[in-house]
Amino acid sequence: MATTTEASTHSFTISEEERAELIRLLDRALAESRGESHKTHTPEFRDRVLREQSLLRGLLERLSRLRVDE
Repeated sequence: MATTTEASTHSFTISEEERAELIRLLDRALAESRGESHKTHTPEFRDRVLREQSLLRGLLERLSRLRVDE
């Protein structure tokens, strides 16, 4: 049985302070996951951590480009 997923887009408004906090938290999570990927010897877990890192980098990039209108 094949499954398909459709990408969905969600929009919301955040303040500059909230954006800065999200960036800080994502940076910390990315740094922690880098340590995890270097320590693990389990291929499946390492793949999961690498996918998480990719997701976090993408979010950080999008938040960094975001212009907040207050």
